[in-house]
Amino acid sequence: MTTISYVFYKNNDITPNKYTYYHTWVNRFGYFSVLGCIITGWSVYFNITQFQTQTLHLISSFLIGYYLLLHSWIYFLQLGKKLIKRVFFIPLKQLPWFLSIGLSLASIGTYHMAQNTHISLNVVPIGANVLMEIDGLADEPIWQEAQSINVHTIGGANFVDGQTTVTIKALSNKHETFFLFTWADPTHSLSHLPIEKVSTGWKVVENGFYEFDEQSHYEDKFAVMLSKTCNSGADGTAHLGKTPFQDKPSNWHGKGYHASVDNKVRDLWHWKAVRTNDMILADDNFIGPPTKVLSGQRRYSAGYLPDGKESGAYVMNWLWYSPNGVIPKRLPKDALYEGDVIPWFGSKPYKKDDDHYPIGTRLPSVLYRSNRFEGDRADVRARGQWKNGQWTLELVRKNMTPSVHDVALEHGTCM
Repeated sequence: MTTISYVFYKNNDITPNKYTYYHTWVNRFGYFSVLGCIITGWSVYFNITQFQTQTLHLISSFLIGYYLLLHSWIYFLQLGKKLIKRVFFIPLKQLPWFLSIGLSLASIGTYHMAQNTHISLNVVPIGANVLMEIDGLADEPIWQEAQSINVHTIGGANFVDGQTTVTIKALSNKHETFFLFTWADPTHSLSHLPIEKVSTGWKVVENGFYEFDEQSHYEDKFAVMLSKTCNSGADGTAHLGKTPFQDKPSNWHGKGYHASVDNKVRDLWHWKAVRTNDMILADDNFIGPPTKVLSGQRRYSAGYLPDGKESGAYVMNWLWYSPNGVIPKRLPKDALYEGDVIPWFGSKPYKKDDDHYPIGTRLPSVLYRSNRFEGDRADVRARGQWKNGQWTLELVRKNMTPSVHDVALEHGTCM
């Protein structure tokens, strides 16, 4: 009891100075910042909150940097140049220990990153006589036997906090491989750049389309890339920034280009909820070397290109795009048509005398020239269904195709 009283008395006798108050509040600020960073970091990792935790996590990291600045500058004022020696000078006797600890941590970190770069997808073998219907329902019993893997994605549009987890399954016979993808998406986006009747004619409803970065009026999409190698950055094909290639045009949105700089081809399947879903297809594309710039070309796509086709296509239902207005190519034969795509044989060429639509009417901007692609571009059959906030997408392609733009589906192929 005597000792406790003495300690209490000695602490009470201390007269705090301005430095004591300063460090107390700076340390409290640091505790708050670190705690916030931990909580938001775990929330992002486990996806256990509906709030904008990525933004809060970023703010917390900036606050930690600010705390370090506040915490350290007072020591510079007190100690001056002596602080540099105290912080960075390592006694020669302790140098081997510091090097050993540093190399050990670097080795552990490198090993951990290498182990978590690749995830194995176990493909379930099935007989060639097993009937699989590509309808987006995934109600075949064999799907229940397939093992699944989860891939967490971030930075998407119209997702909760910009992220969603994609569940993947695969089945294969000696001819084809079937894939099943499911992911949560609270919005069923089928409004793809509709055209709206205004007092001066027709106008594209858009929010960023003129800069090739539409933010609001765009269909749901899903892309799968296949490659023979498994490097980071989309296997080395992602080149970020407004002008990643100095001898090529800058991109409008500032995000970058996809292109292969090693002259190898990557296969890219691009499913689109409006433009290809009713075709029962995914748009078979590829990523190759940066292409030549064409004269008068407004949008340059670098190495991202579609496979060749023999016939069939979707096009935009306007003659020439302008943010001020467009002229439709065709109008539905049924004035009360409400589909997401205008079919060629269910429409007629646009004539001003037939344009009796009232102001405010919206029509689809996607026009089918025929029912589907034919040729190389039609190698991937696909169908998606959205229900109760979730997309279910089935795809199938032959394991081997004659196309030079396709990657074989075999053991070791990277997705």
